[in-house]
Amino acid sequence: MKGMKKLYVQADEICEDWGVSKSQAYKMIQELNRKMLQENPNFIVLAGKVNRKFYEKCCGTAE
Repeated sequence: MKGMKKLYVQADEICEDWGVSKSQAYKMIQELNRKMLQENPNFIVLAGKVNRKFYEKCCGTAE
């Protein structure tokens, strides 16, 4: 299982990716989750986490 990415991105990873504080990372997660629900109202949102596929699509890091 080593090397596999988790399904959700957490604040720590956003801090590393963007060089922001943890509080700013949580604000980014909130905004991304809000945007994801606007596009897909039936999706499930977990507080403090964002769906990895949606994060990568929005941030331009999708492989």
